[in-house]
Amino acid sequence: MSETHDHEHAGHEEEGFGVALGFRIFEADGGIYMAEAEVSSYVDDPNSLGATLVFHSLTELDPTSAPDEDDEELGWRIDIDDELTRTEGSPMREQFHGILRQLAGLSEDDLRAYLTQAREESGMEEEESAE
Repeated sequence: MSETHDHEHAGHEEEGFGVALGFRIFEADGGIYMAEAEVSSYVDDPNSLGATLVFHSLTELDPTSAPDEDDEELGWRIDIDDELTRTEGSPMREQFHGILRQLAGLSEDDLRAYLTQAREESGMEEEESAE
């Protein structure tokens, strides 16, 4: 279940190991989204875990068509490290379980707010209002 991915922290982008898991499907603004969490250690502190939420639109997904690798939806990303309550440096399993509990506790309203923030940070809101 672990995979190699990039986790940004303090402007650094390096390859590391982590877990990406989809944990909730919800509706917002007439669309259907999957909330995914990427949990990995910090680049500058391998003993502490952080998390990034990634939102993928499922609205236009057609389960009967072949995947098109050129049209891969990367989603909207937002780091939530500052919102997490955990003891950095404690055993990784304890940190991971703490993060999972907090993700499970996010309400749909919380997820909608994070999605809006992630879109704003990516400039997506401006693009949609221009259409």
